[in-house]
Amino acid sequence: MAKLKKLPGINIINGFKGVIDFYVWMGIACVRKWPRSPGHFRAPAVEAQWPAFTWAASNWKNLSLEVKDAYNQMAVSTNLTGKDLFIKGYISKVFLDLT
Repeated sequence: MAKLKKLPGINIINGFKGVIDFYVWMGIACVRKWPRSPGHFRAPAVEAQWPAFTWAASNWKNLSLEVKDAYNQMAVSTNLTGKDLFIKGYISKVFLDLT
């Protein structure tokens, strides 16, 4: 990643599509090598998490508005969204024992 004084024009950005990624991070203009897919194969531990992630991601929309609001409030001082916190809590079982 490299910091820029300002982002270049849209024509320049479009000209480097697929080679260089221009973005803004915390109000700072940045550039990096274009992100690449790690390929089709994933580590067994990563694949083992897929069913849990799928369940949590799809069930977020089934939660009541009050529960979603509670997750959103818990996420306020973090870099996560309420949905991220819900999924992380389900996958890592972070909220399993709150006593």
